[in-house]
Order: sequence, then C-alpha cells, then structure tokens
Amino acid sequence: IRLASMGLAAALCAGVSARAESPPRTLPLDFQADVRADGRLANIAPDAGLSPAMQAMVRKQVSGWHYIPGTWQGRPVPGRVSQRIVVDVVPAASGGFSLRIKSVTSVPMMLDSKRAPSSRAMHPPSYPIEAQRQGVEETLVYAIRRDPQGKASEVELLDSQAGDNWKKMFDAAARKAIRQWQLEPVEVDGQHIDCRLITPVTFRLGVGRSLPPVTMPDMRPYLSRVPDGCPLPPVLDTKVEGVSL
Repeated sequence: IRLASMGLAAALCAGVSARAESPPRTLPLDFQADVRADGRLANIAPDAGLSPAMQAMVRKQVSGWHYIPGTWQGRPVPGRVSQRIVVDVVPAASGGFSLRIKSVTSVPMMLDSKRAPSSRAMHPPSYPIEAQRQGVEETLVYAIRRDPQGKASEVELLDSQAGDNWKKMFDAAARKAIRQWQLEPVEVDGQHIDCRLITPVTFRLGVGRSLPPVTMPDMRPYLSRVPDGCPLPPVLDTKVEGVSL
C-alpha cells in the first residue's frame, strides 16, 4: 500500500492523529488465524486495534500465505498461529509512504526482567536476581509431558545456551514455574492426546513491548529426541521479507 501523506500514514497504521508530523519507522501488525492441515489459513483475525483499512490489508496479505503444519504420528494436523508482522514505513519516490515487510515473528514464552510474574496458565518464571545484575540472558528448551487434561509433568531440559553455573540457576527458576502450568489439552481428530510439549523459555533483559521482536527458535530439530512430541506450531513457509503491502 502507498500512503498519500505522512499524516495519513500515521493515522492508518498507528491510529494516531492525522496531524502527526511523521509516521513511525516500523509498525507491528498482529493477527491470529487457524492453519488447516494443507497449510492454508482460515478464520484470519487481525488485531482489533488496527484501523479497518489496515485490518483489510493484513487479511488480504496473509490469506495467500502457506504454513508447514505440525504433525502427529506422521501426518499433518490443523493448528493455530498468533503472529506479528513488522513492517518498515518507507518513503515512496512519488511522495507519501509505502509499507514493506521486515519480519514475521512469533512470541515464545519469555520473561522480561522488569515484568512481574502473572497468574496466567503458563506462569512465567522469576528472573534470577544475580543474572539480572550480570546482564545474563538465556533461552532453554524443554520437553514437558502434557496429559489429556493439560497438566504439565515430566520436565526434561533439552537445550541451554548459558554456561553450567547460569544454566542451573535459570533451569531451577523455569522448573519452578512449569510446575504451576495448566496447559490447554492437545486435540487431534476430536480426541485429547497425551504428548510432550517442546517449548522454549526465554529470559531477556528489557522492558515490555519496547523490546525488539523475538524470533521463536526452531523446535523441529528436537523432534528426533522426542518421538512422542506434541504437534508443533505451524511454521510460515512463504518468503515474505521485503514484500510490499
């Protein structure tokens, strides 16, 4: 899309006054959608906070995207995605601005060092104080047994990026939180299944939504180590970086 003026660009994309002096450099455009077993999207729901014009643009753009669905016992199964399209606001040669896709990200289970733990079903761990002081960040990957009712148990650490001393500290904090998790049951063909969830837990220094987007680590390489792994979230298979909206 080409936006005719700086004020219109800001109004359409960010929901701010059309009198704004200049548009933001990047914009987040969030959406959720169901992914069918064939990798196509259905029930696309752009962020309700976007203007109607922007919602229509997002819906039109992502309707043509293809995803690699998760699998269970060797066959693809439907899933759901919640993603953020980050777009650059680029001055157009003929005046105004255009929007260009910079990245498409998913948000992993992440703890902001400035954010207190919440009471959500996936309760985030407490950030180790000494790690905060030393500026240490960490991503751990776990396999967690999820029974047909969604209860988490049998926690196995599959991967850690930090050294041994830090790993023990982060692992203890993550396991304490995981014991409180009540997960959504996994359903395949209308039946709740017993499987192991492969998921990252990321400790990151920063403040809330001002953080840059986080790219979800690829969990597929871990499937060979977890043969009873739950179907993984669908992965975008369409190359979209640099595409203009």
